[in-house]
Amino acid sequence: MNKSHILSFLCGGLAVLGVTMVSQSSAQSPNHVYELRTYTAPPGKLDALEARFRDHTEAIFKRHGLHAIGYWVPVDNKDNHFIYIVEHKSKEDATKNWAAFQADEEWKKVRAASEANGPLTTKPPESVYMNPTDFSRLK
Repeated sequence: MNKSHILSFLCGGLAVLGVTMVSQSSAQSPNHVYELRTYTAPPGKLDALEARFRDHTEAIFKRHGLHAIGYWVPVDNKDNHFIYIVEHKSKEDATKNWAAFQADEEWKKVRAASEANGPLTTKPPESVYMNPTDFSRLK
């Protein structure tokens, strides 16, 4: 599944949530910004990646103001994608909170332990920041 297929897949799901991807200039002063993140796991590593998020990452996110509103895997997940959306107060807060998360000592230990048998992703996550439209259910 390539990036355009993922975005198409997610747009249908995001429409149900009331999220529409728009450019910064066309949004009406949003109360929040949403970040769509897509990870690609190596063959056989998707379950370990999901477990890391379920068992550790989610709690560490909360300490750093990173509010994940949902996690997904595509129905036809031939490319081993793991997708989630994070809600931020602003893009500036996102930058600050991600930096704090990356510097977190517990996160560093969890990541190292979870990758003892090799990395859980094949490349850096793809990230798209989205502003809600004026008619979005999520603001």
